Amino acid sequence: MGRIPNFTNTIFPAASLHVISLTSTFGLVFFLFIVAIEVDASVAKRNAKASLAISVAGLIIPLGLGAAIAVPIYHEFIDSSVNYGYFILFVAVAVGITAFPVLCRILIEVKLLDTNVGILTLSAGIGNDVTGWVLLALTVALVNASTGLTALYVLLTGIGFTLFLLFPVKWAFRWLARRTGSLDKGEPTAFMMTVTLILVLISAFFTDVIGIHAIFGKLSLIFPPSRLILIGFLLGGFIAGLIIPKDNGFAISVVEKLEDFVTLILIPQVKSIS
Repeated sequence: MGRIPNFTNTIFPAASLHVISLTSTFGLVFFLFIVAIEVDASVAKRNAKASLAISVAGLIIPLGLGAAIAVPIYHEFIDSSVNYGYFILFVAVAVGITAFPVLCRILIEVKLLDTNVGILTLSAGIGNDVTGWVLLALTVALVNASTGLTALYVLLTGIGFTLFLLFPVKWAFRWLARRTGSLDKGEPTAFMMTVTLILVLISAFFTDVIGIHAIFGKLSLIFPPSRLILIGFLLGGFIAGLIIPKDNGFAISVVEKLEDFVTLILIPQVKSIS
């Protein structure tokens, strides 16, 4: 359809792209929030060794292939002024990174998210994604020495914020849910749903504010800046989903209230009619 004359400019004018991008960002944030709620942490813990082994294998092999591909590319297309080692490291890490949101969507489409296989795959994917982006950030820090301290600051701040959400905020959220009677009823009140939505948005906003995308610096020359900024938002949304209590069906009720809106309006999906 893009080949139809003036189709893109008529249906998707330039002025609308910012709104579409913002809507898609909100959709992905809440999509990963729902995915995180549906993840059974106990299964992930029981299969931690298997997840780690799969994650390591799934990262080392692409890293090796990326490094192998980088050698002929460097000799054929890259100027000799570019550091040979840095270039190989960058290409290897770029090839090895996992598209985590895509993995989540595939698991949902094939109805494997709530199975042991799906949780094992998701756990391994999380390890791949986090390790890959950290390595990529450190690679860029090596190339651009001035961003080294920035990368370290953002990494430590991100870890600190994650621990802050997983412990004090999680305890406070559980206490508030119990105080409002939501845990006893197994269904969030309007007040608790408001708190939950605000928590997701603040979490996504903060992970972007601390500059998770900023550690990639000059990668904006290769990846669109919106793609890098999106990383921060998605990380916050996913972490927020991990702290929702699953007692008495509370988490399931939260998912039921959000899932239709997210999957039908923000991230529509095509389903066959049988």
